[in-house]
Amino acid sequence: MVKAPEKFLDEYLSHEKGFGNKTVAKPSRAQIRKISDEEITRLKHNVQTLWGIYGTPEIKEILSRKHKIYFLDIETAGVSLKLSYVDKGISMEYEVDMGSKKELAGAHIYKQGETIINKYFTAITGVEELLKTNNVALQAVVNVFLEKEIPETDIWDMIAKGGQIHLSAVPYP
Repeated sequence: MVKAPEKFLDEYLSHEKGFGNKTVAKPSRAQIRKISDEEITRLKHNVQTLWGIYGTPEIKEILSRKHKIYFLDIETAGVSLKLSYVDKGISMEYEVDMGSKKELAGAHIYKQGETIINKYFTAITGVEELLKTNNVALQAVVNVFLEKEIPETDIWDMIAKGGQIHLSAVPYP
């Protein structure tokens, strides 16, 4: 069971601040790569930790006062995204670099979006669905979650300070 650190709410409220928004999602071909048992364990642990924190009374109390709690910022070569806790679960705001379009005089195109991604955190098959997704933004989340275990204490600390954990990922071929 996930439990907030002592005096978490007090620290959070003392550092509360606003955040800017970025958004994300572009379906594309799923990248197939070999994933070790260790990476799968890390992915499952990260998913369970994030969902467990969402279910705590402290997060629910903050959400009763504030619309969003940003906690994770991920940057890759073509995707920028932020994960946040919202009343309905875990939200992903993303921006995907679609490249430049010749027919638009070389204008650089970006696709932005926001989606609730609870199904990947709550369903029994959520992790398998994450691994099979064609969504470029979700693939970036998977790559980060496979590479790095995000300690629960780091998430609590960043939320308490009104900040976000900043991570980057290398896309896999």
